[in-house]
Amino acid sequence: MSDYYLSQYPEGSLVQSLRKRGWNEEVIRVLPLPKRSDWLQVFWKGAFDPQFWAGQAPPIRPAFAWYLQRIANTIQEMRNSESESGSESISTTSPKIILIGHSAGGWLARAALGYLSQSNGKEEASPAIPLECILGLVTLGAPHLPPPPQIMDMTRGALRITNEQFPGAYYQSSTNEPDSLFYLTVMGDAVRGVQQVRKSPWEPTVVSGFAYNSYEAVCGQGDVTGDGVVPLESGHLDQAKQLTLPGIFHSINRPDQWYGSDNVIDSWHDVMLELVGQQLEQEGSNKKQPWNFDFWNLPIKIR
Repeated sequence: MSDYYLSQYPEGSLVQSLRKRGWNEEVIRVLPLPKRSDWLQVFWKGAFDPQFWAGQAPPIRPAFAWYLQRIANTIQEMRNSESESGSESISTTSPKIILIGHSAGGWLARAALGYLSQSNGKEEASPAIPLECILGLVTLGAPHLPPPPQIMDMTRGALRITNEQFPGAYYQSSTNEPDSLFYLTVMGDAVRGVQQVRKSPWEPTVVSGFAYNSYEAVCGQGDVTGDGVVPLESGHLDQAKQLTLPGIFHSINRPDQWYGSDNVIDSWHDVMLELVGQQLEQEGSNKKQPWNFDFWNLPIKIR
């Protein structure tokens, strides 16, 4: 999913909401994933991978490698664009980028930062992601934790292995390390899952029934709360700044009650700005030099 909106409600777009808050549209990049059918590549590319069928495929295997490569390519394009523009409004050194990932894009962004950072990316056919150019990662309704062993992992091991290799807010540091970044996990708490017992095959699925089935597939338990797709307990990372938003749903199908809604975004956007300021101040202190930055010209990449 790229940044998307309902045709009758274009202001529900996350990019539109960010623009209204002063962000320069020229530095906002949406990952090129124009159609939801693009996700079928997970199965097309994983179909001939034995590790995929065995549930032991890390995200650098074919099923998800194409997505990680798009993340890395987009980051490289943003860095090149900023360098060519000669902008000095962000810092006195290299451009700084904020990653915002919705749903699966959140954990896949974590995977990209882990596997394709300079220390790990040399073995892959993707540009390395230099961590010093990343300010932080914001995830919106992202399933960060794998299901229990008795539940089939729809990522075929990719999410579990990512958590084993890069647990929690892996690159966040309280010791002012130069490659540290901030993590903000945002989760909606709108629906408690309730198992639906249909009286006929034609009875429509109710919201709580859909949530029950989705939560059960994600965390192994359906009668919990979450954003209607991802359970609350799966959407936060240890050591990250955690933000839970009551009444907020996973999807744009609730255009005034989802993470990117104009009347909702400030709930996490303001927290993100605080973390950006803290991170820039920390990095400026490390380099023993002042930072000259303009929040609204910071590059943002949205999944």
